[in-house]
Amino acid sequence: MEDEFRDLAPLDPSASEARWERMVAGISAAAAPELGRRAALPEPGLLVLLAGYVRPAVSAAALLAAAASAVLIASGGPAAAVDAERPSQAQVAAGLGYPAPVAGWLDPRETPSTGEMLAAMQGGGR
Repeated sequence: MEDEFRDLAPLDPSASEARWERMVAGISAAAAPELGRRAALPEPGLLVLLAGYVRPAVSAAALLAAAASAVLIASGGPAAAVDAERPSQAQVAAGLGYPAPVAGWLDPRETPSTGEMLAAMQGGGR
């Protein structure tokens, strides 16, 4: 790497107006065929633009699904983790500050009677 200063004055476009115009004309002439071809093409719609992202998005989704499957298989599945940490119905009712009979209401197989509901709501069940 060189530490000495390089003179960049020859690259200054304002130094020679005629040279600058020749350079712009040369670039425009070289780009004219491609610019004409692009102008003749119809403008792509939104679906055409989004279609370019389908393949990478599907690949990323497949990779994430494979990684998630590997983690679930290694941990014993989602049900094992949920069942090990699930509190009982009595713990839920006590944690929410409800009376003890309300814990039985959380069980869908047990329907409380009207009297039990009134007693618990009026404070008689505590």
